[in-house]
Amino acid sequence: MIVRVWISGYDATRLDDFIDFARDRLEPFFRDQDGCLGCMFNYDAEQWRTVSYWRDMAAIDAVKTSPVYHEILEDLVASGMLAGSQSVRTMNVAGGRLYAPLPL
Repeated sequence: MIVRVWISGYDATRLDDFIDFARDRLEPFFRDQDGCLGCMFNYDAEQWRTVSYWRDMAAIDAVKTSPVYHEILEDLVASGMLAGSQSVRTMNVAGGRLYAPLPL
């Protein structure tokens, strides 16, 4: 399993808009991707992180050619919610598990 972490600065005055965008656009997108096992959206005072869990690198690579993925990115950039630079990290999962349902 691979974890992909997208990190970006964001406009803190638009946090509610970003959360809505994640719920309405990002979560359904990830849910529909073959090989995506789940995603979580995280933030602190300065950065937004989208953490997604994937079966393998081939599944991640397939998303890069998705027209829907590119449309979502274009809409996110045009929204004015992002600030600063963005970066992506991918890491192999060594182990671990969730011990209870998440209170979302």
